[in-house]
Amino acid sequence: MVEIASLPGQAYTGFLAGARGFKMRVRIGDKAMGFWKLAAPLLAITCGAAAQDLAPEVLLLAHIRSHMRVELSRVTNYTCLETTTRFHSEPGGHSKAQSKMQPLDTVRLEVAYTNHHEWYGSPGDRNLSEDNPVAFIGSGMIGNGFFAITVNNIFLSDMATFTYRGEETLGGRTASRFDFRLPRQLGGFKISLVEGAGAVGELGSFWADPQSLDLIRLESQVDDIPPYLPLIEMTVNVNYARTRIGEHSVLLAQEAGLHMLKTTGEENYNHLEYTHCRAFSAQSDIRFDAEPQGAAQPLPADGPKTLTEAAGALEAVPPFLPITLQLTAPITEKDAVGTLIEARVSADVVRKGKIVVPHDSLVRGRIRRLERYQTGAEFVVGLEFTEVEVNGRSLRFYADLIRMDRRPGIRPALDEPVIVRTAGGIQTTSQTVTLHELPGVASFFVNGKTFTLPSGLRTVWRTRGLIR
Repeated sequence: MVEIASLPGQAYTGFLAGARGFKMRVRIGDKAMGFWKLAAPLLAITCGAAAQDLAPEVLLLAHIRSHMRVELSRVTNYTCLETTTRFHSEPGGHSKAQSKMQPLDTVRLEVAYTNHHEWYGSPGDRNLSEDNPVAFIGSGMIGNGFFAITVNNIFLSDMATFTYRGEETLGGRTASRFDFRLPRQLGGFKISLVEGAGAVGELGSFWADPQSLDLIRLESQVDDIPPYLPLIEMTVNVNYARTRIGEHSVLLAQEAGLHMLKTTGEENYNHLEYTHCRAFSAQSDIRFDAEPQGAAQPLPADGPKTLTEAAGALEAVPPFLPITLQLTAPITEKDAVGTLIEARVSADVVRKGKIVVPHDSLVRGRIRRLERYQTGAEFVVGLEFTEVEVNGRSLRFYADLIRMDRRPGIRPALDEPVIVRTAGGIQTTSQTVTLHELPGVASFFVNGKTFTLPSGLRTVWRTRGLIR
C-alpha cells in the first residue's frame, strides 16, 4: 500500500529547514514498504535575474513549474472516481500461465486532494475520511499519490534537479522533456519491506507542452537501491489531460501505473484511471476518537473532509436499467481530448412502471481519449459520459457499455501479430488487445488515418447506480 502523510518539517532540517515531508508506504498483504518524499516551496527566479541572461530551457522550466503550481491549487476544488485494476504474479511459476500477471480485482474509490493530502471514500460518499486506501482492501498492493501529490513533490519542491532533454513527439503532440533526479543521499525517498528498510534515489522524466505549459506525462523509477533491499525495480507513470467540468478546464491525472518487482520474482502492477470528475467544496470534519489510553484528541484541520457538491446532490440514475444513447454531433480525429460531447436518450427509461429518464434527455460528457495506436493504422477512442439531465436536474451517469452500432472500422478489440521463438523455429501467432472497461466510458478502436463517428451513432448501456 502506498500511503502519503505529512511529516513535521523539522525532521528534515539537516537537508532543508522548514521543508514539508510526505511519507509513502506500500503494503503487499501484510508486507509493508515505506516511502518518504520531501516537498518545499516552489523555486522562483528572482527579480534580480535578467530574463535575457537565462537559457531558454531554464526559463521554460520556471514557467512550467509556476504554471503547475497554479494548476495544482485548482485540483483542490475537484474529486474524481479512481478505478484501480490490480494484477499479481507469484514467484516460481512453472508454466507460462503461472508466470503471467493475473488479474486480482478492481477497486473503485472517490479521491480528493486538500492540504497536501489525498482523501478517499466509497463512490458517491460525501465523507472522504480515509487518507489510506488500504482501508478498502483486504490484501494486495494498492497505491496513492498519483492524483495530485506526485505533481506536488516534483514541481513544488526544491529537492529535485532537472536536465533538459529537448523536444519529442508524444501522442501526436510536441512535448518538452525534462529529466529529474532525487538522490539517495537526501534521504527523501525510503523503502521499508518486511525484509528490510532504507533510502533509495529516484530518477524520472516529465513531458510538458511548451506552449500551454501543461504537464502531459510523468515517469519515475527508484534508483540506487541498497543491496539489502530485495527489490529489483519500482516504476510509476502518470498521464495528464484537461477535463472540462462546468465552465472550467482543469488539468487532472487521467491514468497511472504502479509496477513493483521483487528479487523473489513476486510481481505486482496497478493500473489506475480517473473518471467522473466533479466540483466540490471541502469542510473539515473534526472528530474525537478514543486513544488507547482513553484520551480524546481532535483531528487537525487537515483531517477527514466532508464534500459539498457544487452542483446539487450526489444522485445517480437507478441501477440495472438499459439505456440507449445517440450522439448529437459527429466526432473526428481532429477533435481534442477534453472536447465536450452530448448524446440524447433514444427511448424512455422505465423502472417499476415509472419513467425515470424520459426520451430525448440530454447526456453530457467529453472525449476522454483520442490517440493513434502504436501501429499507426488505428485510433484509440474513449467517450466518457458523466451526467444526464432529467426534468431540469442533473443525475450522475454510472453505466457499463453493452454494445454499440456496428460500423465499418469500429472494433472493441484489436488482433495483432506476435512473433514467438520456439525450439522448432519462429512462429507467428496473434494476440487480442482489449481496452480497460470503465463506468460511463465507451472505449474502442477505429481503423484508418482519419475517421468520423457520425451524429446518431448509438451506444447501449446498463446503469449501475453509485458504486458502493
